[in-house]
Parts: sequence; structure tokens; C-alpha cells
Amino acid sequence: MSLPTIKAAIIDDETHGVKTLSYLLKSHPDVELVFTATDPEAAGPLMDQHKPELLFLDIEMPVMNGLQFLSQFPELHFKVIFTTAYDQYAIRAIRLNALDYLLKPIDKNELKEALERFRHERDHTSKEQVNQLQMFKEKKIAGTLALSTGQGLLFVKTAEIMYLEADDCYTHVVMSDGRKHLVSKTLGNFDDILSEEKIFFRAHKSFLINLRYIKQYIRGEGGDIIMQDGRNIALSRNKKEEFLQMFAKV
Repeated sequence: MSLPTIKAAIIDDETHGVKTLSYLLKSHPDVELVFTATDPEAAGPLMDQHKPELLFLDIEMPVMNGLQFLSQFPELHFKVIFTTAYDQYAIRAIRLNALDYLLKPIDKNELKEALERFRHERDHTSKEQVNQLQMFKEKKIAGTLALSTGQGLLFVKTAEIMYLEADDCYTHVVMSDGRKHLVSKTLGNFDDILSEEKIFFRAHKSFLINLRYIKQYIRGEGGDIIMQDGRNIALSRNKKEEFLQMFAKV
């Protein structure tokens, strides 16, 4: 039984990037490459003409970058897989938004996995995901995190997050005023983003805590951290020394 055809397109300002990805896609007979472009400004009409389901899009391009290109569309009726040279900040932002990406030079096995995810889900990229990525990329709102909830985006101050608790593929975000938000992202996604803010510490595989809201530490093999809301969080034994060295003692 043959797989349904995937109409795909590539936009990348580097000619060798387009050629390499085009060559790799030949190993996937169900992928029909409907167009390629090295000029994102000229690619808009091609999107309307060919209507690809899947777009491989370079993030960093001169004149018009990938996010600016996507901003032209009121709705995104296609899936985007970003292609990018390694940029740790960009990758953290992409992962937090559950967007797909391929690092350059593109690995054939990673491409295969990305296509398998698309075949399985065939979901469109949302404007909300792209807009949030744009905010992270431009660092427009310092110290603010956009939480994607069932009702939309909820903007919270990172300094007001007391701790985050893992719940399988979800994360409970507990605020200093007692509010709790359930977000469909893993704790690892939050750890990647918040690790740049030195006030957050991965105390346990299931907890990421804001050091400013610790009330007490109780000695033990690893010990226990008591947060200001009374929550008792076991400190991983292998994190104990790192944790204790973060505080001056009298």
C-alpha cells in the first residue's frame, strides 16, 4: 500500500542547502517537491500556486527571514519544518513551541524522523506558535513567558513563578500568588528556556524551582526543600552539593 503523497517545498537562500535537501528528499518517494526558492520575497506567489502541505524553511535569510515570510499569511495551512544552523537560543525557543526543526547540515536520519512525524500527525503549524517564536527571537518581552493554554496564550512574569512540576507530558506552573496553570509542554522544555535565568534550579527530575521562593532546607541524604507555599520537594542526592553552594551561610 503506497503512502499518500506529501506536497513539499523548500525555501532557503543558500543554493547548496536547497540542493542537499532536494537530494535527500529523493529517498522518500511519497514526497513530491512542488517548488524550491532561494528568494523568500518571490516565494509567496509560489505558495499560493502550489499549496504545499509541508514547508522546509530556513530561519536566517537576508532581507526577509523565515519568520517574516510566515507573517505574510493570515493562517498557515501547512506544516513548517525550520532548517537552521545551530543556534542554542533559537532551538530552545523552537522546542518550547513544539515546532519541528532540522539542524544544518541536515542528517538523513533526522529528516526521516521529521517526515515520519508529519505522516503520523499531518498537523498545521499555528500562527500562535510562530508569533511566540518571534517574540523569543527578538526578545521583545524580557522576563515574560507565554504559556500556551486551552484558552490561548497566558503571559506570566518568570520572577513570579514559584516552581514547575512535571506531570508526564504536561507541566504544572505554580505562581507565587497561588495560581496554577497546566501547560502541555514537558518540564524539560521549560528547563531549556529558564536555565538562562539563574534563579531557577532543577532540584529533581520532576521539579524546577525558583530559588527566591525557598522557605527552608531540611538535611538528609539529598534533603528536602520547603517552598513558601509549604510544598515539600525532595532534593536529588546528586544535586545537593550544587544546591548548597548557591547560598552564603552564617
